Amino acid sequence: MSTSFDFSHFPILETERLRLRQITHDDAQALVDMFTKPEMVRYVIEEANITTLPAATGFIDWLNSDAEGPNGMCWWGITLKGGDDRLIGTCGFHLWEKDHRRVDIGYNMDVPYWGQGYTTEAAHAVVRWCFENLDLHRVQADCTEGNIGSERVLEKVGFTLEGIWRENTFEHGRFVNIKQYGLLRREYLGNAP
Repeated sequence: MSTSFDFSHFPILETERLRLRQITHDDAQALVDMFTKPEMVRYVIEEANITTLPAATGFIDWLNSDAEGPNGMCWWGITLKGGDDRLIGTCGFHLWEKDHRRVDIGYNMDVPYWGQGYTTEAAHAVVRWCFENLDLHRVQADCTEGNIGSERVLEKVGFTLEGIWRENTFEHGRFVNIKQYGLLRREYLGNAP
């Protein structure tokens, strides 16, 4: 187990069908195309909407901020292995709490690629990488209640529903419940593919 990944280079992850690589300014239009679809933003807070190229470029710069800095994050662009390297989604971790040995993960997948297992495959790769490289005890994630697709991804990766934060977040003009999921190192290593 490595505990000293230094982030001097961006880690590339590969799965059976996917290549996860750094997100660049060349991906700005793909992000705009993704996040201007109503289905994509149904469970996303309005401030996170990316509807213009400048907004997408700023978002990319933020995602690529120092992993060991105050944001404590690393975010990958998801592409099809052997394809044209077009961004079809994103997946990564943020809120890296070294003292507590935990991170939060998140993901987005463009609508044409829903229901094909790509998000689960990418989430498995990121969770595995986090446990192998960051000396974590726990990976956690949350999703808006009703986001069945996201709930299924977390469950397939091995996360356990731990609770619901009632009316925790203001989304699209209303307060919504947030489901909190967690996955411990020993649970993941016992179930990892």
